Amino acid sequence: MNLACEILASFLLIFTVPTKGEDPESIVVWGALDHDLNLDIPGFPRSDSGDIKWNRNKNKIARIKKDMPLHNETDKYDMFTNGTLKIKTLMRNDSGLYEVEVYDSNGVNLLSKKFDLKIQGKSLTPK
Repeated sequence: MNLACEILASFLLIFTVPTKGEDPESIVVWGALDHDLNLDIPGFPRSDSGDIKWNRNKNKIARIKKDMPLHNETDKYDMFTNGTLKIKTLMRNDSGLYEVEVYDSNGVNLLSKKFDLKIQGKSLTPK
């Protein structure tokens, strides 16, 4: 692999361009195969977040609730106190729709964001 490809693979590219047939509300995020990816929450209301939930394809994967320990469904994910979700060692089947919901201590929804994760990897075509 040449240097340019290695550099490209080591950085995560984030695009906000919805494509045909996809949820126009979601943010398209590109991740590099076999690398970790952090999904940060844009516009995160840090002041009064009592509950932060992450779902992948509508299945719960991680949650932080005020005064409760961190809950991760699998070792595939880490979640930080600022709401960032870390997906470890991306594989092709990690692509999909990720959604985060942030609630205040009274249960009022402060923020909902959707991320459409695409995985970019090595080409299988010979040179």
